[in-house]
Amino acid sequence: MNACCAAKDGERDPSRIAAPVLVIPAWERACEAVLEQDCLALGRRLSPVDRTDERVRRGRIEDAYPRAHYELAPGTVAVVAPGSGRVPHRAYVGRDDGTVAEISFIEAGDRLDPAGANRRAWHRRVRASGLTATPTRHRMEPGHGYEADVVYDRHGQPHVALCTRAADRYVWLRAVTYAEAQALGVA
Repeated sequence: MNACCAAKDGERDPSRIAAPVLVIPAWERACEAVLEQDCLALGRRLSPVDRTDERVRRGRIEDAYPRAHYELAPGTVAVVAPGSGRVPHRAYVGRDDGTVAEISFIEAGDRLDPAGANRRAWHRRVRASGLTATPTRHRMEPGHGYEADVVYDRHGQPHVALCTRAADRYVWLRAVTYAEAQALGVA
């Protein structure tokens, strides 16, 4: 039992909550989560506080799966990647009640940088529309109704496509930038 949680008689002290412990396979590594260019990335590598074997018996064969234990401070966001990988695969957060919960990369980014949550949400909408910052030509039927310098919906994403030029059979569309979206009041 953790020393901070044990009372003098060896029983758990209900007034103290143990630090959250993240348990993952030993061949994966845990790191602090950081944001690089609005994407979740690996930060400083965490050191395991304990290693155990999880034993699984299948018939007459008993297998041991090594597990690494990482202590997280409450509110700390950690990411897990394969041992030799540079890209995180999962994100976790230490809770105040002494548990660890798996969270999405979107929620992890919002916990690390709450001020940039709207900007990242806008960029996700633009990526879902398939548009980029440079205008691209799209073939349309005659009489399509697109006009230059007007913002349109694209692939189910409202107000993300800016028509830069319109012709009889073609339109040139680009993604609305975050600053333009704020000026229009749609972000």
